[in-house]
Amino acid sequence: MEPAAALAECERVYARLVPARPGMLARRPGWDRRAVLDLPGERAGAGELQCVLAEVDGEVRGYARYAVKVVWEDAGPAGVVRVRHVEALDPVVYAALWRFLFGIDLTSSVSVRTRPVDDALPHLVGDMRRCGPVLRESLFVRPVEVGAALSARTYRTPVDVVLEVADPFCPWNEGRWRLTGDGTGAACARTTDPAELALSVRELGSAYLGGFSLMSLAAAGAVRELRPGALAAASVAFGSDVAPWLPHGF
Repeated sequence: MEPAAALAECERVYARLVPARPGMLARRPGWDRRAVLDLPGERAGAGELQCVLAEVDGEVRGYARYAVKVVWEDAGPAGVVRVRHVEALDPVVYAALWRFLFGIDLTSSVSVRTRPVDDALPHLVGDMRRCGPVLRESLFVRPVEVGAALSARTYRTPVDVVLEVADPFCPWNEGRWRLTGDGTGAACARTTDPAELALSVRELGSAYLGGFSLMSLAAAGAVRELRPGALAAASVAFGSDVAPWLPHGF
C-alpha cells in the first residue's frame, strides 16, 4: 500500500517502541511525514516506496517500507529490495516481515538503510556471514548539562560514584559530580568529595546511552579509575541490555 495511507498505523507502532530502545526519539505530529518522503530524483533506479503492514487479530503489530530496483542479468532477474524501515512489536512479526521482504518476486538481494548493531536479522538468516553489515555513525551524544543529563536517565544497577569531568568547551561541566541512582531514578550534583573516575565529556557521551562501556573506554586509556572497583561498578550501571539506535536522521 502507499506509505502515506498507512502513516497513522505505522506511527502507533513506532511510538510503542521508543521507550524500549535508548536513542529513539519521540516524533512530533507532522514530523513523521519525513519517513515516507519519496522524491523521484532520489530513488536511484528503484520504483516507488511501498509499505506493508503486519496484523495480528486485526491489530497492526509491525510494518516495513521498501522499494524494488528491477535488475535483469544474463542468468535472469536480479532485482534488489531496498528496505527503508522495518519495525515490529514482537519477534514473530519481525521475522514475518523479513520473510516477506526476502520473498518478493524477481529479486535476489535485500539492502537495508540502517539497523541497530544488536539487530536480530543476522540470527534469522541461514548464513549470517552473507549479511555483509557495514558500521556507520548515525547517533551523536554530547552532554551539555552534565548534572541534568546524568539525572535524567535510570541505571541498570545501583550506582554511587564521583566523576571528575573535563570539558573545556563547556566549562560549567568541569569538576567533580556525585552520581547516585538505580533503576527508578538518579541524582547528580556538584561535590567536593575525592574523585573516583576521571573522564572527559566525550567519553561520558559515549557511555551515556550504554553504547560503549566505561570498561572498554578505560582499556583505551580514555577513562581513569581513581578508586579500585569504581570502574567496574559504574560500567555495569551505565550499561544497557539494548544497543542505542536512532532509526532516522536528526
